[in-house]
Amino acid sequence: MKVNIFMPKYMLDFKCINSKCTDTCCAGWDINIDEATYNKYINSDGIFKELIDGKFVKNNNEHESFNHGFMILKDERRCPFLNSNMLCDIHGELGEENLCITCKSYPRVFNLIDNIYEKSGLSSCEEICIRAFLNKDKMEFIELEEELEEDNIEIRRIIDSEAFEGTESILQYFWDIRVISINIMQLREFSIEERLSILKNFYNQIEKAYNEYKFIEIEEILENFNEESMNYNLLKGLAFNENNEFYIKICDEDLIKSIRSLRLKQCVNEYREGILNKKNICQYLTKESKYFNDLKEYDYIFENYIVNQIFKDLIPFNKGKSLIKSINVLINIYRLIKAYVIGISINSNKKITDKEIVRVIQALGKDMEHNKVFVSILEE
Repeated sequence: MKVNIFMPKYMLDFKCINSKCTDTCCAGWDINIDEATYNKYINSDGIFKELIDGKFVKNNNEHESFNHGFMILKDERRCPFLNSNMLCDIHGELGEENLCITCKSYPRVFNLIDNIYEKSGLSSCEEICIRAFLNKDKMEFIELEEELEEDNIEIRRIIDSEAFEGTESILQYFWDIRVISINIMQLREFSIEERLSILKNFYNQIEKAYNEYKFIEIEEILENFNEESMNYNLLKGLAFNENNEFYIKICDEDLIKSIRSLRLKQCVNEYREGILNKKNICQYLTKESKYFNDLKEYDYIFENYIVNQIFKDLIPFNKGKSLIKSINVLINIYRLIKAYVIGISINSNKKITDKEIVRVIQALGKDMEHNKVFVSILEE
């Protein structure tokens, strides 16, 4: 069926580059099978049955239709259907229609907001990173009509903001908060850290008024932030200052053991080698300001990454009623990426590049949201 889809412009001509990709989406994590595809596999025969026999299993722990079964992974957590050419045997021999929903839709993310489908891309995909984050222009959004098979996608989140108008739900302000959030992160006269501080200040004001049931005040806050004359300098705060404990914590043994992705494990080990060579990493970075200066050149990458996160994850509405928890997680993700990039640069003794930043973002995207140790760090 044809539906209206709202999406970042980079999704317009996105296509998987298959074996040209330096990574693979078919390794490094669990691959879930939806119920309809699982039943199709169970009831298969002939060549179909021969190909898939013994390569998948039912999920006995959960009863969600999208997690009805799992692929039985091989060494290095590789999908059993990933062949030596880094291509999928099911796709190649049986056709795309016989893939599970996860494999059909990846790396696309779908949300349904006020009956409009939204589509964006996951940063765990290298091609998404290149198209979305390496563009030096501000991220743009478009709406168009597109053919969409509902049975072949998983809707992550559904919001009907119109249904909450005039109620005591903060969701009635969904669009205002979202638009202001993206506008703040695209204020290029400020650094990324200043923009994140402004965004946190904005959420603080909204949450405080909401907790006190001051809805008129919320509307005034929204109106103020929509004004072109808004003085953001009063809200930008100070640069983020890390301590040695943070730098060491994000590469401790428990965390490294918990990492599934080989690429991320390599990144963290390189980072570890870099920072552990310094007795006091904070003092070293204070003296060697080149690392922070080099990063400033690539503010547009972090900007595009954060804007994509806001759009994809419906920030700040992705952590229940706590807007502050949502922005704290987002800030911690930025701190994590920044630290890893700097540590890797120290280890290699090479200048920070856009490719290195994207490498870290992509590697983290593949493991971070599914890793309990990372989740604990991000939610501190």
